[in-house]
Amino acid sequence: MRKENKLALKRQRAEQVNQAIQIIADHGRRFFYSQTVNRYASMEVDHRGKVWFIDYYSGKRVFTHETVWGGRWRGFTHGGMLKDVVKAFRDYICTGEPMHPGYLGPERSFDESNIWGYDDEGMKVVREQAGALPVFRQPVAVTA
Repeated sequence: MRKENKLALKRQRAEQVNQAIQIIADHGRRFFYSQTVNRYASMEVDHRGKVWFIDYYSGKRVFTHETVWGGRWRGFTHGGMLKDVVKAFRDYICTGEPMHPGYLGPERSFDESNIWGYDDEGMKVVREQAGALPVFRQPVAVTA
């Protein structure tokens, strides 16, 4: 496959991820959105095919790939839980391999809540809308 085609596919997948980010940001605790500066997070692919995260609070462009100097994400204003989600988004953009839907507000094992702290209705909407995007693995239909 030609480099231009690979880059176009990555950018297409980045737009799909940005749709998922928008859905996550519009519900519950509104992760990936800053009301203070009225900005949503986003992902973009540069001319080399490298994936960047645009932080919703700081507005900084954060390099998401591993680096030889440790790969500290300068400008990333959230914790490890959302960093793992962003890494999974990056991997989807790079490979096209859909993510497990469990990334959308993983359930706690000891009660009915989710680790994102989203209310039940908000989490349901996020899982339905974002989960329907090609970013996430779709359930396999069982034929009788």
